Amino acid sequence: MKKRKGTSRKKKINPIVLLIILLPFLACVVLLSLYLIFSDNSDTILSPLYEEIYSSATSLNESIERIDYTIYESLYESGVQEKDIFFLSVQPRHQNGHVWEFSEILINCVDNQFALNLREVINHELKALGKGIRLKREKISKSRTTCHVFAKDFLTHKIILSVDDFQPAIRDFRPRIAIIIDDLGYNSNTDFSFFELDLPLSFSVLPYGPFTQQIVRKANEEGCELILHLPMEPKNYPTADPGPGGLFCCMDEKKIRQVLDQDLRQITGVQGVNNHMGSSFTEDREKMLIVLNELKKRGLFFIDSRTTKGTVGLDLAREIGLPAARRRVFLDNNLAPKAMKIQMERLLSMARYLGVAIGIGHPYEETFRLLKQYSSKIKNEFQIVPVSELLG
Repeated sequence: MKKRKGTSRKKKINPIVLLIILLPFLACVVLLSLYLIFSDNSDTILSPLYEEIYSSATSLNESIERIDYTIYESLYESGVQEKDIFFLSVQPRHQNGHVWEFSEILINCVDNQFALNLREVINHELKALGKGIRLKREKISKSRTTCHVFAKDFLTHKIILSVDDFQPAIRDFRPRIAIIIDDLGYNSNTDFSFFELDLPLSFSVLPYGPFTQQIVRKANEEGCELILHLPMEPKNYPTADPGPGGLFCCMDEKKIRQVLDQDLRQITGVQGVNNHMGSSFTEDREKMLIVLNELKKRGLFFIDSRTTKGTVGLDLAREIGLPAARRRVFLDNNLAPKAMKIQMERLLSMARYLGVAIGIGHPYEETFRLLKQYSSKIKNEFQIVPVSELLG
């Protein structure tokens, strides 16, 4: 068969010629990659994984976020006043590979009818979120009803509707708040921005970050409170790695003391310690006792970051007489502005209810903006102090 005019066999491209053509493009890619790795503007590339809770971006946490918004909108629509809402606790929970924060809320209602109407509003709005979300009512007494909220069979919220005419204790001073900024040492720009805020923040620094020593020097120059953010083994290690200077459950007493000593030496002027990750290590009574006894010998304090409900850190510290306290709220486990506002309001609510509350944030631009936005409100309505002033 004769070939048609205008047709010809395609020529194969010589691999060497192709390489020569692509070489300039490949060189640009390599140079760009090196720039991104070593440029001061690429802070997030150098950053380690923050608290364990951030590795849990699951559909469960998305459901909890929608539940949070729905509860707030229901309270607002029902006319509940801010002074009548009290966040009692926000606790990390681990179950079947899921990690989430369980919230307990007390709402003071004017009477039983108001409580009933409020429960119906919340229940109706939650049902609109889908079949996986439900509310279970439990009558405690004539004046108190507890509502348990579930998402995919996981208990996410406990809402107590009270008509006991509850009032927090009258105090002759404003509630006190402390805010710790964790995980410093890995973001050259964002880390230093927190020094610009006119707030007595406590700075918790990882021991071996590329900017650790710069942060430590700056904090000492500014007279800021310095904390060692001590890496500890999480439950899902090695998927979640606490980073260099970490303490692990397999270590013996000598090794734990050695690593702890080396970590503390990195933070000149260190006044205390809080755990980075550590959902596994902080549940180990024997290992934690070694750490806490060493801190007591050195005259340091301990803040339990509470990355697990089963932590023994605070209880053990109290047993041995070590000054200690616990985290109440993570401010930025969700960086959506609405979610961060809810977390901040939770912190303020807890401070009103308990008299004191400790929040933890991280070196995000969103966290900086949140603190800047709330700075005036906090200073007017609360006493914000270094965390060492809230130790029990």
